Amino acid sequence: MMIMLASDICRTIIRQQPLSLLTQLQEWSVNKDEIVISAITYAELVAAALLTSEQERHMVLVEEFCARLDAIVPWGSDAVNTYTQLQSQIMSEKRSLNMNDVMIAAHAISLEAKLLSGNERGFAGLLRLDLQLV
Repeated sequence: MMIMLASDICRTIIRQQPLSLLTQLQEWSVNKDEIVISAITYAELVAAALLTSEQERHMVLVEEFCARLDAIVPWGSDAVNTYTQLQSQIMSEKRSLNMNDVMIAAHAISLEAKLLSGNERGFAGLLRLDLQLV
């Protein structure tokens, strides 16, 4: 199974390194599950690092984190098509969700990946999303 980490989970791991979450990731890795992030998440992490006063140190943390992942998955046409469908759903329901969250959800759906997040509200009600909350 592919497990895609949402941006909030990445930031939590980088900043706090919670043992329970690290243990879960290790178990998935031992079980040969693929731990990945979306190119969208990577862009968010890099942008956040570049907005700090300690850009170099924060970029090292981001790069070290990413080196432990199985992949940073490119955002391709399948993700774009899924995003379009999700955005249409959201607009028809007259809801407003963070665009990056919807893009990450679309990426996970397009890859048939489980999305790991602590942000239930950011992904609530998105059809076909296999969301695991921590």
